[in-house]
Amino acid sequence: MTNFKQQGFTLIEISIVFLIIAILLNFALTPLRTQYEIHNIKNTHKQLAEIELAIYGYAIANERLPCPTLPGKGGISQPAYLDSSITATAGTDSCEVNIGFLPAGTLGLKGRRNCDGLLTDSWGRAYRYSITNADASDNGDDFLVRGQLKAISNNGEGIANVKPDLLICNNLDVDCRDTPSASVVSTNRAVAVIFSLGTRQRLNSHAENENAGEGDAISSTCHLPDYAIGNDRYYYASSRREIEGKEFDDILIWISPNILYSKLLAAGVIP
Repeated sequence: MTNFKQQGFTLIEISIVFLIIAILLNFALTPLRTQYEIHNIKNTHKQLAEIELAIYGYAIANERLPCPTLPGKGGISQPAYLDSSITATAGTDSCEVNIGFLPAGTLGLKGRRNCDGLLTDSWGRAYRYSITNADASDNGDDFLVRGQLKAISNNGEGIANVKPDLLICNNLDVDCRDTPSASVVSTNRAVAVIFSLGTRQRLNSHAENENAGEGDAISSTCHLPDYAIGNDRYYYASSRREIEGKEFDDILIWISPNILYSKLLAAGVIP
């Protein structure tokens, strides 16, 4: 009578099989992840273009730029007069904060919002929005106070005398606070910046840390992680870079004072 000995796979053999399957799946899914990332980048660029148009539309209708919003405010811009602790000058709309988040509710923009009411990009991160608080004339916050854009023109001061001070650096390896030279700076006269933090906030990247913010954090109103926030006028805008420790995938646009004025002129807001 013949005896048959039953043999099975060992734990090591099974582990090797699973490892091979995992490697094959990784190769198969990598193109899908790449396509997904490209899709997110394109969508964010498209949304930023819509945001820019909405800001120009708001400026034309209100003769000023919208203020940033804060978590828990429903995406509504925050002029000083909405805060009872701040005394607003009659007829002015100066902002409670100059560095914050995009006021999508005020601008009437569609899109996904997080539980703090902030419009989010394709990666679920809230859009950041900062505006200049530079005062080039003697009439107040030129870009933030209703009627001041028209007043500058009426007073004969002109766009050349209006000097917003947000600085956009295009060299990711240079600290623009130390070297704000023309060779590494796209502009030092941006009126406002709007940007997405991209795929992820890399804490070991100087440029991304500068954009994400190195000031005091702002608390969420719905148990999300605290938001890092900026505390200066320096920002970085450059092409995507994947170098360990120097990564950059933020997507940033800015408002030029000259283009803003041309839009207002074309709409007949200023003579």
